[in-house]
Amino acid sequence: MPIRRRSHQSNISPMPGGTMYDMMGAAHGSKMMTVGDLTMEPGTTSVYHIHPNTEESIYVAEGEAEFRLDGHKFRAKSGDCVVARRGLGHGIANVGDTPARFIVMYPTASPEREVASEPEWIDAAPDVGVFFRDKVESFEFMPGVSRYDMVGDFLGAESSYFSELTFNPGAIAPNHFHPAHEESMFCIEGELGAVYDKKDDIALHAGDLFLCEPKVRHGIFNPTGKLARLLALHPVLNPPPRVDVE
Repeated sequence: MPIRRRSHQSNISPMPGGTMYDMMGAAHGSKMMTVGDLTMEPGTTSVYHIHPNTEESIYVAEGEAEFRLDGHKFRAKSGDCVVARRGLGHGIANVGDTPARFIVMYPTASPEREVASEPEWIDAAPDVGVFFRDKVESFEFMPGVSRYDMVGDFLGAESSYFSELTFNPGAIAPNHFHPAHEESMFCIEGELGAVYDKKDDIALHAGDLFLCEPKVRHGIFNPTGKLARLLALHPVLNPPPRVDVE
């Protein structure tokens, strides 16, 4: 059960003007996914590239960005999410006046990356691969827990499922396990409690990531008096196989 506390996450520089917390991957105990927390300063642009062995989900946590995806250029803002399918060219530019923050997830512990040639651009979002928050309503997952499903087969993903859950004070998500895949749970705002196997009092603070292995009981709850948000990351398509338990 790796818990990657924010204070223990290394901070790397994948590009000039960009820094990233290395939250989860092969070096931290995962066998199925890689997760990073990337901040790009205003004016920063990533190189146009592909991942030949995996897709990538990119969640805009803060700010506004211009995405380049498979020949399309378009804007996305906080709460939106983009999927770059395996082998599709993509890149990001921070076009705002403040730092932009992105949570990136790959459904493999060892993503590969290759620089790609930039095509002629179409100034419009593609028909698939983009989740715009203002076009979708959240739904009640459990009492006191609202949820957005942002990445799945409905977005063209082949092996990723990515959700955002908001927990009201006292809200509880049911304990469960996944028979054959890991789940990463990233506390993006507030404070949450986690259940793992027989432990039921694990504290998660903003910036902490909790990885649960297959077949291990786990759950999330909000023991505080304030709202808290969680990103649930699965390296499988929806619906992720699960078994609810006490």
